[in-house]
Amino acid sequence: MRNISIFARPAYLRLANITSIPYLKRGSSLIRGEQIAEYLGARFNPAADYENDVCIYVKPLAFEEIKEGSYIDILEAVGLTKILFNYPKLGIIVISQAACEYLKNNQYKNNIVVIPQHHCNFERFIRDRKEITTVGVIGSKDSFEYPIDEFRERLGKIGLKFTTNHSFKNRQDVIDFYKQIDIQVSWNIDTRRKILRQKLFQDPLRMKNAASFGIPTVAFPEINYKEFEENYISVNSTDLMISEIEKLKNKDYYEQWSSKIIKEAEKYHISKIAKKYKQLL
Repeated sequence: MRNISIFARPAYLRLANITSIPYLKRGSSLIRGEQIAEYLGARFNPAADYENDVCIYVKPLAFEEIKEGSYIDILEAVGLTKILFNYPKLGIIVISQAACEYLKNNQYKNNIVVIPQHHCNFERFIRDRKEITTVGVIGSKDSFEYPIDEFRERLGKIGLKFTTNHSFKNRQDVIDFYKQIDIQVSWNIDTRRKILRQKLFQDPLRMKNAASFGIPTVAFPEINYKEFEENYISVNSTDLMISEIEKLKNKDYYEQWSSKIIKEAEKYHISKIAKKYKQLL
């Protein structure tokens, strides 16, 4: 019986130049490598005996020794697409339908498979909220490109706290963060061409993570949020963001959003995403 072997370079911590706070690099190796391999019972970075397996390489550096018929999981690494155009016998795994359409429209001959990222909430934990108190953002620094102190002050005026986490190290850190917030925000308005192209190859993982806990997200509508567009609150100004956050303090309104997005997030539970990997066998 065939198996799946997944190859990924190790994730590691890197110190930020300004803050000297360590942050996670190659988190994709944990999510698309270790977590998926463990859930599937697949091999992870085997040294031998994988010749007959379906092999998946997460953002590899080189292609010369990868056998035909293997899959390259490119995630947001748009630069790999230029190389893969010359390797039509390697399959490509993308995490968004937009990325799939982009490659097909640009005449890629590869077998292209869409496998979205799974959310972090394997246990389907839902917190019983007594009241709405805390707004938060997790991820890279560009997840929220607005003066933090000013935003915290504005939230304080409507009785809410603001917290951030840019230095999580593993899935448990992410889970712990979501257990302490009630509303998630995202504000990235960089519309440079190279950013837009890269966004096509991303998916709204933060939103799916938050939604799995029943946490609504209020965000500027980035192009990679399109596949989740009915399941977050879209705003085009920070004034409107504050207004929408304040509306979520109403428990009935909050629960309407919460129950809706939990159902949507279930599509991205690791048990559902694992089935898409098994279809490669």
